[in-house]
Amino acid sequence: MTLYGFYTDESGNNGFNDMKNQPVLCYAGVLVPIHHQIHLHREVQKIKDNLEKDIKAAIHGIPAEQFPHIDFFKKFEIHGKAFIDGENFYYNLSDAQRFRVVDELLSLVKAAEVKVVAALVNKPLYQAKAKETNHNRMHLHAYTELVKCLSNEMSHSDSYAFIICDDGKPSELNHFRDALRNPANRRVYPDLQIKLSHDTNANLIQLADMINFITSVYFRAIYGFPPRKRHQETLFALYTRHLKSKIITWEYK
Repeated sequence: MTLYGFYTDESGNNGFNDMKNQPVLCYAGVLVPIHHQIHLHREVQKIKDNLEKDIKAAIHGIPAEQFPHIDFFKKFEIHGKAFIDGENFYYNLSDAQRFRVVDELLSLVKAAEVKVVAALVNKPLYQAKAKETNHNRMHLHAYTELVKCLSNEMSHSDSYAFIICDDGKPSELNHFRDALRNPANRRVYPDLQIKLSHDTNANLIQLADMINFITSVYFRAIYGFPPRKRHQETLFALYTRHLKSKIITWEYK
């Protein structure tokens, strides 16, 4: 028996309000045995430390002593979409530099101890088949299936898991709690551990955020939606190389 932590960050979804830009609902994360969590945290931290140095070195016109007073560096973290698209101070690095970092991050999940789990919903399909206008039911459905996937995976080795997530929307957290209380869940503890995304021990949530975003982009293509305007092919290749053979998925079809 092993105790696992499931680190997750939802995909910044807007329910049914933004079907054009967010046609896929994705809840994904990394499932890590407790004995491997410190090692994985440190590996992510090494990547972040080098990244922060590279960004600072590329910035001209800001004295070095000012960096500690800038929010971006006071709470330095890797945000999946913003980093990939080169927003904020990330823009000081080229596309090639940023994607080398993404490649390094995703390489960490190839370790045998690490599992990747995701629940995905084709939102227009869900709305059409379920005749549903209340997107909250869709979120609860996806979270419930995600927890079932985790519980099922834990049953193979008579193991248990707990959830660590970011401090997202209150409604999202409530849906997650409701899913954990589902009687079908026998292997995932019903209490959420909620972390601020810039907490020192939240590196694995940032890794989960990157995985979540890339997974949602991949399935956007698989479900036949128009590609996003930037980096679609690169993100598709990253998913195929690092996640496709690894990820455990539930899909609404």
